[in-house]
Amino acid sequence: MMILDALILQIKLFLSEDMEISDIEVIETHDSTNLELDRLELRDYTSMIATGGKLNAMIVISYDMKLLNHLVEVFMDGEEVSDEEKQEIIDSVSGETINTIMGLALPQFPGRGKGVTITPPITVNDATNIKKYKNSRIISATIQTEYGCLSISALGSEDSIK
Repeated sequence: MMILDALILQIKLFLSEDMEISDIEVIETHDSTNLELDRLELRDYTSMIATGGKLNAMIVISYDMKLLNHLVEVFMDGEEVSDEEKQEIIDSVSGETINTIMGLALPQFPGRGKGVTITPPITVNDATNIKKYKNSRIISATIQTEYGCLSISALGSEDSIK
């Protein structure tokens, strides 16, 4: 699970060093090749980045709202946010977080990330799960913090996600 390991490491570093979270624990990992995992259950708020080139996959980060609200507070550094701006800022923080994680993890991917392209992040907040197709694979980890959980997952073909 080289890709998942790289994502987990970067999330832990990001949360502890940049987001002022000290209590971080990986509480479970899943691999659809070993289990009857046919779908990825999503949390309150989800952002995704697609990769292409030498790695065709979808990287998904899904947050408990309490944790995402904490990230927004840290990003905003105590600045007041109007109700009109709140949704846009939540989208921005969620997207910036997955962008940062991907950027930091990419050099640890197979081939040191050379030849891998990434798309801008997209936000999905009206879905409850993502279904796995026949010859695809899902690898996923759930990370618990004092502010709630997040899950980080990679979805792609059996041979592309390791």
